[in-house]
Amino acid sequence: MRFFGSILLLITSLFGVEAHLLKSSIIVGERAVLILSASGKEVEFPEISNIAGYDIISTSTQRKMQYINGKLTNQLEKHYAFMPLRSVDIAPFEIEVDGVKKSTKPLRIEVKKTDISNSPFTLEMRVQNTEPMQFEAVAVEFIFKRNLDIDVAELRFTPPKPEHFWIKDGKKSKTEIEGNFAIHKMNFFIFPQKSGSFEIYPAQVDVGLASRQRDIFSIFANQLNWKRVFSNSITLHVQELVGTNLHGNFDISLQVDSTHIEQGEGVNATLTIVGDGNFDDIEAYKIEIEDANVFADRPLVKTHATQKQIKGEFIQKFSISSNTEFTIPPLSITYFDAKAKKLVTKKTEAIDIHVRSGDVEKVVQFSPSKLKSQEILIKSEISYIGLSTAFLAGVLTTLLIIYIFRKKELKLPRFRDDRELLKEFLKFRGASTEIDEQIKALEENIYADGKNIIDKKLLKSMVKQSC
Repeated sequence: MRFFGSILLLITSLFGVEAHLLKSSIIVGERAVLILSASGKEVEFPEISNIAGYDIISTSTQRKMQYINGKLTNQLEKHYAFMPLRSVDIAPFEIEVDGVKKSTKPLRIEVKKTDISNSPFTLEMRVQNTEPMQFEAVAVEFIFKRNLDIDVAELRFTPPKPEHFWIKDGKKSKTEIEGNFAIHKMNFFIFPQKSGSFEIYPAQVDVGLASRQRDIFSIFANQLNWKRVFSNSITLHVQELVGTNLHGNFDISLQVDSTHIEQGEGVNATLTIVGDGNFDDIEAYKIEIEDANVFADRPLVKTHATQKQIKGEFIQKFSISSNTEFTIPPLSITYFDAKAKKLVTKKTEAIDIHVRSGDVEKVVQFSPSKLKSQEILIKSEISYIGLSTAFLAGVLTTLLIIYIFRKKELKLPRFRDDRELLKEFLKFRGASTEIDEQIKALEENIYADGKNIIDKKLLKSMVKQSC
């Protein structure tokens, strides 16, 4: 190894820059490493994001200071790891050394497929549809076979993590026995977020093989020898979806707890979307109603996998309050229906909310003739002594009430939570801007996870004024 290192250093010193591969031949799924090296006082490597179309996985730099021909030379190496899925040619790279640009020689890396004909372990990736639409759920299945004659102590599965795709676990499968092989199936769904052609890199399974070896005390100990198995790769050609970011089949509905409320009260509305498709791409809804306060909870999304689909439920709750009657407008969802092969829009119905006003004082009018006869009757039946007694009793009662209120401060009842406190505040909506601000702060606490501090003294003063 030292001999080859010396030869490499000599070549580098002669030509200034050099490019070589750590291994010129790899098995599909293995990482390839390109090494660019240069010697000089100042070395500037090119910015490399991919090699032959394959993204750089990692980079590292090594620096050595050496004397060559009695001069101190700075030798730099830049390592680029990438994962080619087929044999490719690597074009020359340009490196600047001491202000002079120099090019490397072209290279070629051979990528060989795994020989599975006699292998005790195989891993295969299968995709139902290689030409999906953008945002469509694509079922991906990985099938790992292992020979039962091989003593396997541990298995570690690593699925690919393709860019521009969302990944969700699929339905779990039980291990099957087929002849002398155990078959493990791993299911996933991937959702392409962009259109175009994308290569799904191989998955891998690390197989821990049991091995009995003697330790330093000549005692047998179980150790694991690891073997890595790679799957095939698959190219997906994703078609662009225009007009929506939802693909599947959805139904939408909106329910309210009441269509008739008292003035100052609120109505609770629940939006529900069910069906199958990419539920994680459904955005939170907003309801806008003039002269009404609307607060929306964060949506709750639940999904579960079947063999071929991702089914789910999207739930979002709203609280709406107003002093006047209002209408909750229709809410809609637009998605691409794979069966109908077209865009579909579904809407909820508009819902009218009726707001009853508070108590109204009733005024009873009497005709003059009736009023006069009533006055005569009252005068004839009430004596002067009775009037004096009633007057004195009223004065004493008033003085007693004033004395009690002065001696005893008004105390508010204990509220279990912000909802009960809000109900009390709503009785005074519109009385002042301070009251309305407190109502808004309470609604944010209840429906938007707010942490506002509520001024209960303000409520106490309003209750006193109303007494």
